Amino acid sequence: MLSMPASFGMASLAAVLLPEGWFGESAAKSIGEQGPWRFLVFGVLFGPAWETLIGQCAPVELLRRLRAPPLACVITSAGVFGAAHWMGGGLGHGLSTLVSGSVFALAYWLCRPAGFWCASTAAYVAHAAHNCLTWFVLGPLLGA
Repeated sequence: MLSMPASFGMASLAAVLLPEGWFGESAAKSIGEQGPWRFLVFGVLFGPAWETLIGQCAPVELLRRLRAPPLACVITSAGVFGAAHWMGGGLGHGLSTLVSGSVFALAYWLCRPAGFWCASTAAYVAHAAHNCLTWFVLGPLLGA
């Protein structure tokens, strides 16, 4: 639940501060245009699983092995997550996912003492729930 107001707040701030051409569109827009079932499968179930491996598991596990401090692990993970979305959807989308990615990375880090699978499941579920709420609840409420 923390990722929603954080990412929407950053997206709103970016929409006000960035020139219109810089904001970009959602990296998942093409999936959403294929209909709700396709987005459910790829944007809520499979996409977050892949992005959790690349955006949270890989950076945090690498930095953990290098004995980096927790804050460095979370910031690096959020940066990887945001940069990937920036490349796919523009600077505004990258900034909003940088913020939500920090929440997913924090969930991963906080659950990591219970094991890799617990941590990756926590980050995945947070991400999948975020995408589901964004597309199926907030999107229709906001007319997006």
